[in-house]
Amino acid sequence: MSSDHHSDAPTAVIGAGLAGLTAALDLADAGRKVVLFERRPYPGGKAYSFTDPNHDVVLDNGQHITMRCCTAFQGLIERVGCADIVRYQPHLEVAVIDPDSSGRRVSVLSGRPSGPLARLGLGRLPAPLHLAPSLLAFAHLNIAEKARLGLALQAIRRVTEFERMALDRQSFADWLRAHQQSERAIERFWDLIVLPTCNDRSNDVSAAQAIFVFQQGFSQDRDDANIGLFTRGLGEVADAAQQRLCERGARIETGHSVRALVTRENRVRAVRYGQDGTLEVDSVVLALPPDPAFKLIPAGWRRREPFWRLAQHEVSPIVNVHVQWDRAVMQRDFAAVLDPDAQFVFNRSQIHGWPTPPHWISVSLSGAHDLVNLPQQQIVERVERALRKSLRRTEGAALLAARVIKEAEATFRPKPGMNAHRVRPRTPIMNLVLAGAWTATGWPATMESAVRSGHAAAQALIDGSESET
Repeated sequence: MSSDHHSDAPTAVIGAGLAGLTAALDLADAGRKVVLFERRPYPGGKAYSFTDPNHDVVLDNGQHITMRCCTAFQGLIERVGCADIVRYQPHLEVAVIDPDSSGRRVSVLSGRPSGPLARLGLGRLPAPLHLAPSLLAFAHLNIAEKARLGLALQAIRRVTEFERMALDRQSFADWLRAHQQSERAIERFWDLIVLPTCNDRSNDVSAAQAIFVFQQGFSQDRDDANIGLFTRGLGEVADAAQQRLCERGARIETGHSVRALVTRENRVRAVRYGQDGTLEVDSVVLALPPDPAFKLIPAGWRRREPFWRLAQHEVSPIVNVHVQWDRAVMQRDFAAVLDPDAQFVFNRSQIHGWPTPPHWISVSLSGAHDLVNLPQQQIVERVERALRKSLRRTEGAALLAARVIKEAEATFRPKPGMNAHRVRPRTPIMNLVLAGAWTATGWPATMESAVRSGHAAAQALIDGSESET
């Protein structure tokens, strides 16, 4: 071991979101001493839950979902004993409501053939052909648009990794237009998937990022896109991870912000936290969003590669509205709505099995740039108007209460050209690594990306230590 390596000092993990929790678990399981810092009084980062002060229910800050292709996140919840928190669809099925069509037309995107087509066995065809029956029946596009949709999906499947990376400076919408996709098809089909997964619309998302999403979810295994819903508060995952860390001897410092990294030569020697706390460290995992991570980097390093790239990131907001009704206003677990003030609507009482009435509905609004700065009451009015227009059962129903949760900096913004600023874990500060959904995982800003980044950061430290021995 190098004489500069403090084997008795702990590794500091700064940030207890899913990235930091994952890195801390990996390091603790590898026998490392770990001290985990989190400025909030609870772990979880952007994936937390709280008890509503006026009602006896546990709400997530936002309505999260997962998919079968998110294997790293699935591994995390199994690792901490929370595998039963997710209920997966047996096959992909998303009801899509067009509130502006006559009769509020509902169409279903499904990974399973329906009606007479089922007898043809098309559901056994490889992806993406397993979607063909559903796309042919998709009522929100015309015949020509559906035909061109299939051609674009096939083109996406053929894009190699090298070709995909070369498309990062182009918007996905421009790529789609070049593949004969109409503005109507972009809005009514492509944005249905791009908006919730990338937290922005196709016009503002790089083609490389969006194509990755479709390749992962729709081009490989038939079940990859099956959606998983959380039947209990997502905060249970973070709490279970914290409990496992405590059992492994880790020290958890919630309610403490790290104020500074103390460096000498090219190593972090200590972290300063809270009012006057100082901790000598062996190494550091910096698992914060890009801006706060950049501000913790010592000033003399900020213009150096790769740290300056952290300051290039922009953010994209999410607004979530939890609404109480006096009666059931939807039958399905969730539905997509072709209205910017509804987007995705979740039957929270049904998903969680809460006694009713009241009936809880959660509305998730991704890429909510035009909503996030509005007063809460104005947001509630817009969402209620969209719900009453989209859900027949709201006729005569009373809205009892609403809670708006704004995440102004929910995720990094995967706009064209940003892939160059998604950095790898290792840094020129030898014992400092970076983690977070925004790092170079390839995935959009999802829980899957956060978990993968935590694994990569921990492995970089473990490999670096081994190389010093």
